[in-house]
Amino acid sequence: MPLKKPLLSLKNYNRTSKTFCPTPAAVMDIGTNTIRLLIGCVKEGKVMRLATNRTVTRLGKDILKTGKLSRQNIIKSIKCMVDFKEICNEYGAKEIRAVGTSALREAKNSNEFLAHAKKIAGIDIDIISGAKEAELTLKGVLGAGVGSQGSRKKELERFFIVDIGGGSTEWIFYKGSNTIMNSIPIGAVKLFDAFIKHDPPTPDELRRMKGYIKKAFSKSLSLNNIFTNHSPLNFIATGGTAATLAAIDIGMDKYDGDKVHLHKTTLPALKSMYEKIIMLSAHERTKIKGLEAERTDIIIPGILILLTFMEKLGAKNFIMSDYGLLEGSLISYHML
Repeated sequence: MPLKKPLLSLKNYNRTSKTFCPTPAAVMDIGTNTIRLLIGCVKEGKVMRLATNRTVTRLGKDILKTGKLSRQNIIKSIKCMVDFKEICNEYGAKEIRAVGTSALREAKNSNEFLAHAKKIAGIDIDIISGAKEAELTLKGVLGAGVGSQGSRKKELERFFIVDIGGGSTEWIFYKGSNTIMNSIPIGAVKLFDAFIKHDPPTPDELRRMKGYIKKAFSKSLSLNNIFTNHSPLNFIATGGTAATLAAIDIGMDKYDGDKVHLHKTTLPALKSMYEKIIMLSAHERTKIKGLEAERTDIIIPGILILLTFMEKLGAKNFIMSDYGLLEGSLISYHML
């Protein structure tokens, strides 16, 4: 995938943005499906984004089957990190942090990847737990200013957040000092590799995949207590699946994080997308506005995870947050 246009061009950054972000920092998210980059700073607890980028490398492809990262995807991912470091240098980001999530938590050869990343890209990667990933995601959502203006603050005092990744799904039940959160080891890439063998998928593949998702939910006692005892909750979704679905709902030709941020997608609209997408081949899905070619396969398990959460919680819609793990990492590491 070609590099994304930055939120602020270098020319505009040099002329205007040094006043509010004189010493930018950078964070990379080394994910199961995608490597993402954020360059920015933190002002009064709020994230100011200068540039973002992402590249699909499928680092964790077939990890359930092999238990390892493939040589090909290691090389592709390291190259991406090198490219991203060049962007960081252009913006004068002196400090670069990288967090590794599900694929690096689970792969038997993670140390090999870490060593190559350090030797070739000059970047140390901090492999974080699922619980830490959920914590940083919450910080990022709050750092976007969600709940900080007028009636929206009252509306979002209690909410449920889901971040559907390639290898794991993080969830947060936000209720102030009593907030609880955790991670489930299911994700869009993992489920696709494990269950979908036909294009489009067969009804049996979809049925077995949904059963697997429900079984994964059932293993979390705290999550099941929320499902059983919750009152109506505002539901926020972040990550690639949610962003893609919001973009489809809007009919977006080219992804724009500012436009999808805080967009509401209703449950009927989501179900309609799902019913349409499962009937199309991966090639036919490329014609859907808002659905990038790299996600035409894994969007199906991603939607199914999201739908299952919404059904369990009785959510009538989801609010898309374009802020999450990266922004939370920037805040957590106190990069000013």
